[in-house]
Amino acid sequence: MKLTHNLRERINYKCIKNCNPEKRKETTNNDICKVTKSELDKLPVRCVGNWAYQKIYRLNQYFGIFSNGMKNKWNGLNYIELCSGPGRCILRKTGEEIDGTSLSILRHPSFNFIKKAIFIDNDETIIKILNKRIKHLSINNAYGIIGNYNYTDILEDIFSDFNKDFLNLIFIDPTDCSVPFKTIRFIKEYFKNVDFIMNFPYGTDLIRNIQGAATNANYPSRIKYLQFLGNEDYFDRNEVKNLAISSNSRKMVLDFFKEYIKNLKSIGLMYSESELVRNLYLLLFASGNPKGLEFWKKSQNISPNDQREIIFS
Repeated sequence: MKLTHNLRERINYKCIKNCNPEKRKETTNNDICKVTKSELDKLPVRCVGNWAYQKIYRLNQYFGIFSNGMKNKWNGLNYIELCSGPGRCILRKTGEEIDGTSLSILRHPSFNFIKKAIFIDNDETIIKILNKRIKHLSINNAYGIIGNYNYTDILEDIFSDFNKDFLNLIFIDPTDCSVPFKTIRFIKEYFKNVDFIMNFPYGTDLIRNIQGAATNANYPSRIKYLQFLGNEDYFDRNEVKNLAISSNSRKMVLDFFKEYIKNLKSIGLMYSESELVRNLYLLLFASGNPKGLEFWKKSQNISPNDQREIIFS
């Protein structure tokens, strides 16, 4: 049986559309649009590229198979999202607004199988907006909370209400390489039983700055990339220096990604695969269980095709 799940699409006629980066500096604050609000609920929306639909689609595809496939095999299932956003976004090219990752999961037909869901963002305004939207849905086992993912003690406090014996799905969605590897390691060690879906944003700041980070010890992004990767000596390696000299940023990003996968395996996330979203980022799945990878592959068999409908097998 196949279920359909729409993202409550609306055309927002007040959207300026096609704002370039300079214009967006004027019309948004932390990507929250200052020009218009949601046609659906009159709350603020986040300005995003049209490719965001692919990310939402692929996340929901996995969530459906994960929750249905595991609901009777564990005492409970949890969902956790880092860098959650306000729950509703607007596609800057078309002016169409849709549910973001958080609301699409909360409205998923299989969310009934989730014991608890939590949405973490470091922006207080965003969390207030998201919690208003969650309240509108009359859901009492989910909430947004302010949290800095750079500090594991803060995350430990946030996670303290979760049952560690449950199976957990973690979605991590930064706009750049800002979530440090120590956070991934901490979550894996804390929960034990966990599947990750992560936005690996190679095509944004990483591909533009990795050569500078490799060749200049004082480059602004260097420390961020090393923390993201989890290897303090990565840019000191001769093979990386040689790649930097060759000025081939794409090969450097590929090597960086391979090192990241290697580090995931070192903490028990042995099974991974990724899906390309435009030429901007990879949606990376990682799990310590081969069944998780089996579910991921099955869930990705149907591609987005730019349709405004999500189909769950």
